[in-house]
Amino acid sequence: MTALLRHPLARLAEALLPPGAAVAGGPVAAWTGPIPPEEEQTVVRAVPRRRAEFAAGRRAARAALARLGLPCGPLPVRPDGPPLWPSGATGTITHGGDHVLAAVAPAAASGGLGLDLEPLVPLDADLAPSIRRPDEEGDLLALFSAKEAAGKAQFARTRCRLDLLGLHIRWKGDGAFVAEAAGPAPPALHGLRIEGRQVRWAGLILSAAALPPRPSCPPMLPE
Repeated sequence: MTALLRHPLARLAEALLPPGAAVAGGPVAAWTGPIPPEEEQTVVRAVPRRRAEFAAGRRAARAALARLGLPCGPLPVRPDGPPLWPSGATGTITHGGDHVLAAVAPAAASGGLGLDLEPLVPLDADLAPSIRRPDEEGDLLALFSAKEAAGKAQFARTRCRLDLLGLHIRWKGDGAFVAEAAGPAPPALHGLRIEGRQVRWAGLILSAAALPPRPSCPPMLPE
């Protein structure tokens, strides 16, 4: 499994995230396998492809947790959808184009992570009204992926569900972006600024977003 941890896509994703985060993943076929019963029950009635993706995501997440020396037991689904990460950790899982990535970080390193992986296939223009705000620029797929990643990162902290129009993306150049709540937003999102980066790799578009640690979390000291 050590070799799988350093798949080029995993290395690329890790480079997009703040120091202290760890990423594992690669082809779903390389990561799928047995998972604990607490996880298996979530997908027991799912189609084989979904079961393989789910298992690969959980196994990649445990590999990333292990790299950081964090508890890497079962990761059941929370009632609100995401994995139940170990206390003191935050994370994100994404699937796209037969690949899987999982990123984790200690709470002292990040207040929330978000990854999104999409096949590099243009979205139908009919979807634009549900993705792009009037004051936003950029390719529709790029906006969609950036918002998916930013939405995951903010949800890790706020537990607020936002549709794609509830986030505004401002591009900074070289794939870097900033996401902020747009329009009426819950108080938990006021002033929240989500930094992200986006790259293209082997027919995929990869977006990574992160929040700084909560003010109550002490900063990580260099080793």
